Amino acid sequence: MNVRHLRWWLGLGLLNCMAAAAMGATYASVQSTYRPLGWSLAAQVQVKGCDAQAQAFMAVLPGFQTYTAGSLKEGIAFAQANQCKLDPQRLYFFAAYAPRIYFMSNGGAYTDALGVTIGTATAPNGKPPAGTNYTVFPSANSYYLNNFSNKQTNGQRTQFCPLLPGDFVQLPTVNAGQQLSLVFMSNLNSSGNVPSGYTFYNDPNANADKYQHMVAFFPPNSNYIIVGFEDLYGGGDGDYNDVVMVIDVGTTNASLWRNSATLPK
Repeated sequence: MNVRHLRWWLGLGLLNCMAAAAMGATYASVQSTYRPLGWSLAAQVQVKGCDAQAQAFMAVLPGFQTYTAGSLKEGIAFAQANQCKLDPQRLYFFAAYAPRIYFMSNGGAYTDALGVTIGTATAPNGKPPAGTNYTVFPSANSYYLNNFSNKQTNGQRTQFCPLLPGDFVQLPTVNAGQQLSLVFMSNLNSSGNVPSGYTFYNDPNANADKYQHMVAFFPPNSNYIIVGFEDLYGGGDGDYNDVVMVIDVGTTNASLWRNSATLPK
């Protein structure tokens, strides 16, 4: 998808956001019982489109899916990975905001999970981030695959595959001066535990294999960051579509990040 089409989807999302009626939280009927690192849940998973903010995301989701399916092709190394690093500075919060993380798709052979750490903004130092840790998606499995070869949208949820595209978790407020660090856990065993060395961070130097396991895309004129994950130790096929999620960071933070002069040095 080119930038013009992506902007069209974003514009449609804004219109839907304005038109959508406020709706109450609706939690998914199936919630994974896994806790890979023993962290508490940030919150339970909510179902797609259950309030106005989620409705706005559902409006742009098809465009995001098409874009990432074209960029992150199954089994083909993403050649622009170095140009699409998830710079930790992009997750420094200039304005207090309670972000959401939306599930978009998965295509890896492993069972993966996502957590976050919220703490004081610091420069990358080759170490795991410090702060308060939360489990976001204890299992990122879904019957909806990102290569569209086995697309199922019938609402099926099981303990093994609990997510559908657009499902989300509401995170606590990240205050100004704090950062949101992603913690990706790969290759969970049948008990939901993550093997040693399979926990990956924004900063590749903090990873046991020193590999960049996340790529990011910043749709223009939006408050979203699309993040693709590679779940194989050492990089595997490097397609970065093993799990794809979207972070809503708020309009103020997103607009400031687009001005490189405002980023901390």
